[in-house]
Amino acid sequence: MEKLKTRLDAFSDAIIAIIITIMVLDIPPVLHDTVNNYLQLGKHVGIYLISFIFIANIWYQHSTAFGEIDTMTYRILILDMFFLAPLALMPLLTNMMAVNTTRVTVVMYGGLQLLVTFLFRALTRAIVHLEYEDEQAMRRAYAKIYGNANLLLDALAVVALVVGVFKPALALIFYLLYPVLMFLINANARQQMYDVAALPAAQQAEYADLDTAGRKAFREAQTTTFQGPTPAAKPATHLPDTWAHWLDQNVDPRRRGRLQQRFDQATPEQQARMAAWFAARRQRSAPRGNGRPPRH
Repeated sequence: MEKLKTRLDAFSDAIIAIIITIMVLDIPPVLHDTVNNYLQLGKHVGIYLISFIFIANIWYQHSTAFGEIDTMTYRILILDMFFLAPLALMPLLTNMMAVNTTRVTVVMYGGLQLLVTFLFRALTRAIVHLEYEDEQAMRRAYAKIYGNANLLLDALAVVALVVGVFKPALALIFYLLYPVLMFLINANARQQMYDVAALPAAQQAEYADLDTAGRKAFREAQTTTFQGPTPAAKPATHLPDTWAHWLDQNVDPRRRGRLQQRFDQATPEQQARMAAWFAARRQRSAPRGNGRPPRH
């Protein structure tokens, strides 16, 4: 099944590339120079960009999910085909919504988007459950694929579908913003999970139990601990503090592997500092056992 997995991954990439190409071919050219014609062209291009970014996000998530496994099952093969079939309808629904922006076309587009999202979730679940049995390892894999805000974004997509029934133009604006939000909100979370994967197993387990504030504090502690050079290694590269730094990060898996080496090459003092940080978090979150009431 190893060769079939590789072929299926390449086949999926080809389908997604064709889908994006077909969408841009559906944009009608301007044949007469009028303001209205160019406004219509701008509308078509804007709606095309909606689907382009959405499908590009799907491609990234699909690639990340398949990167978790070296083999596959017939379940994954079938689910991938079921996922690709409605995804291939995106150019048609995109063109319909661009040419005739009505309640029906906007709701159809939103419904197709939700269907694709649901089918991809089923595919991702099959992939993750094939590779992992430990619940915390599964959670880390899901975070790499989706980030941390995927459930919120899905809830917003459902709300937009309902809004589209009554206010199609308002829902259309949301669909313009949704793919960008999905990419930007989840990007840092995915990158952080690659760094967490290099921590010792016990610390990975503790990280999985952190809340949002705890994960932000982890990022700060990690940056402080590894900001200097480690033995036989270049100065450590840490998660970005600004969007500009984040944009300059290398997404090559081999590069990420080199970044993770900083944990293996860290000095005993650096390793002890990260261990102490987790120990302090445990102590703060542990219930008081001395029988005295908590301080206010």
